[in-house]
Amino acid sequence: MRARATLLSAVAATLIASAPAEAKKRPAPVAAPAPQVALPASANGVNVRYYYERRQYPAIWFGAKGGDAAIGQLLTILRRAPIDGMSNGPAAAASVEAAVQRARTSNDPMQVKAAELAMSAAWADYVQAIKRPSTNVIYGDPALAQTAPHPDRTLALAEAAPSLADHVQSVASVNSIYARLRDVALAEASANGGRASDKVLLNLERSRIIPGTGKYIMVNTAEQRLHMFENGQDVGSMKVVVGKKEEFGLPTPIIASTMHYAIANPYWHVPEHLIRKTAAPAVVKQGEAYLKSRGYEVISDFSEHPQILPASSVDWKAVVAGTAKVILRQKPGGQNSMGRMKFPFPNREGIYLHDTPTREYFALANRAKSNGCIRVEDYRRLASWLFGRDVAASGTDPEQHIALPRGVPVFVTYLTMVPGPTGMASFEDRYGWDRPGVLAGGMDTTVGKPLTTIGGEP
Repeated sequence: MRARATLLSAVAATLIASAPAEAKKRPAPVAAPAPQVALPASANGVNVRYYYERRQYPAIWFGAKGGDAAIGQLLTILRRAPIDGMSNGPAAAASVEAAVQRARTSNDPMQVKAAELAMSAAWADYVQAIKRPSTNVIYGDPALAQTAPHPDRTLALAEAAPSLADHVQSVASVNSIYARLRDVALAEASANGGRASDKVLLNLERSRIIPGTGKYIMVNTAEQRLHMFENGQDVGSMKVVVGKKEEFGLPTPIIASTMHYAIANPYWHVPEHLIRKTAAPAVVKQGEAYLKSRGYEVISDFSEHPQILPASSVDWKAVVAGTAKVILRQKPGGQNSMGRMKFPFPNREGIYLHDTPTREYFALANRAKSNGCIRVEDYRRLASWLFGRDVAASGTDPEQHIALPRGVPVFVTYLTMVPGPTGMASFEDRYGWDRPGVLAGGMDTTVGKPLTTIGGEP
């Protein structure tokens, strides 16, 4: 009996000692996950919710910097958004309005979060639509290319804005030209069963590349004028001569680039098609005297210091026939087709702004007379505005590069409609780019020959 009692006591002691260890092995109760706010009906819904979750759901729209004014702006923007390229804008506006109403009439924090997500997702969708990549633009500066921003960036800018209503309005305006053209498009759509004209919609699309702020040049080839902008305001303009499509098949393309310097006393490298059409036949008839009288030189290549070749080394009849090629440049001087100053900016077609000795074209109503490049009416005024001071060549040395204090963007576009003091001004569609289906700008399918002949043309 004593042995049995001893055994039972030992077993009991073992069970008691092992009880805490067994308890430690049992899994701790798992807390129920916090309910997630439902995703809005948007391709950006997941990213928007993640943005809010990382920041513990900031009050962007319902906060002190947002409120009724910002929400009202958003609803207005969404309702008209099909004009901007967001076809589901009205449906998004209805969804946002319902979510806001639920948030305001309930005491449920989840409804408030759901409304915040709905508004931010709709805003991210809209900003991506209005900043979508532009078609048929030659981007000489990739930094100027339109790109649809990630929702994180869109929401970070909205959250940081001192006034959300002002920020939303500024982004949606794009620029002053776009905003006025959109008003015209909306009026047309209201009067025509929801459909605006092709002309205004195409002009609206072409105007999207223009920024709303900053210092930049805008060349409107349809208007045949250059405009100087500062802080979104037109502070001066001048006539320009642009590419002639009818005769040369060389319209000035749509370009977005940045200018970093000007060139005083520039050379002019004669385009290949002009050499064959004009210079070579004249040399065949008149000899080297033709070249000397115009300050032309035959050079070995396009390097900074090419070898100057004797004109007699060229088979000029073969050049006329198209079986031989020659590189010809014109020295600086009064006859030089570049005039006194050239304003280059990177682009694949070699388009640039420049002075010209051919002043009579500026008196014409139609100044589409060049082989693609842009001749400016007053190079001194343009240079003074660009540099903030009067600039000129130092002596007679050719190709004097004068660096700008900072790069100035250049936007070459084609607007047959622009806002004026008393309404919309219209210009003739000389390039035929107001027709739907035409690949206007950098790749115009109606051009008879490729734009590779522009090279260094005036």
